[in-house]
Amino acid sequence: MKTYCVTYHETYVRTYEIEANTPEEAEEILRERIGDGTENAPEECENSWCDVQELKGV
Repeated sequence: MKTYCVTYHETYVRTYEIEANTPEEAEEILRERIGDGTENAPEECENSWCDVQELKGV
């Protein structure tokens, strides 16, 4: 039997409406709101995949 290193990835998506002066400011505001809990983070998983690599010499 062989040994594999498997990395699992998921991407989550949600669209937010943010009032700001620039796209950068809008992103900063959203990140701050998600970080401090005043805005909910995305809950819908859009995609998932695995990267698999065989470990040699194990």
